Amino acid sequence: MNIYTHPLPVYSNVQYLPLHLKELLLNYLARYRLTGLTLDQLQDLLAESNDNATGDPSDRIRTTIKHLDLSHSIGSSLSCDELDRAFAFTSLTHLCLANPGTKISWSSLLTLSRNQPDLTHLSLAYWPMASPSPEDSDRVSATLQSLSSLSSTLTKLQYLDLEGCSEWISIMLSDQNHLVDWSGGWKHVRCLNLSQGPMPIAISLEGGQAMENWIQGEVVARQVGDNIDNVRKCVGKLDVPPVRLEHGWSPDNFMIKFLVDRAYERSRMEGSSHATATDAPTGRFRGPGL
Repeated sequence: MNIYTHPLPVYSNVQYLPLHLKELLLNYLARYRLTGLTLDQLQDLLAESNDNATGDPSDRIRTTIKHLDLSHSIGSSLSCDELDRAFAFTSLTHLCLANPGTKISWSSLLTLSRNQPDLTHLSLAYWPMASPSPEDSDRVSATLQSLSSLSSTLTKLQYLDLEGCSEWISIMLSDQNHLVDWSGGWKHVRCLNLSQGPMPIAISLEGGQAMENWIQGEVVARQVGDNIDNVRKCVGKLDVPPVRLEHGWSPDNFMIKFLVDRAYERSRMEGSSHATATDAPTGRFRGPGL
């Protein structure tokens, strides 16, 4: 059977699996089933044996699941609206919505987040910028407004995964970045994954255009981290620590560290202006406590 595309078999006894095994099964499917899961399949996988069940799968799982990996599903085979209507995840703390399809909606994500105030880990890896709305004239404003709303509702968040969002993370250096409450609602975010994703194969001192672009992306990621830390320092609260960045490569890699450090220091010495935002578009969590 091809796990990537083959219809999932129906296992009548899956409801009797312990919760931690269901979470592992979901992680496995999220990693290898690139077509994602439908709502019916998710309900089958998460259904539990419960003498008090009403027959509605959402009732049977409302207080159980804590780690939910839906990589490749949201915006493809499943929507945030469907997830929000069908389930009441009152104990959900880890939610992975990485590698979405083309039908994703930031507004639907915001609706979902309002019902998940206990989230501590969230992955939006490879999400594109938000589409403009009547309240926002462009994608930069729309994305910052969306992040602002998330920072107001997900106040327990500790780990935010924005891997593969390097095309737009520079908007967090814009004058509108004050909209995202890094010192208030998101003061508990201690780890921010800004990995650009796969690294260019050819790494050398001479490099090439791809390598130059990748290094510049690392510089922008550091600038974003500096900006967040500066905002938190201005507040002057001792309980707001610096943010730790994940770059997707080890600092023990001398060559990469040398190239990035050199470019970063050059940008500081030259007083170069921040990069401008462009309009282009498991088991992922590696943050604290996991």
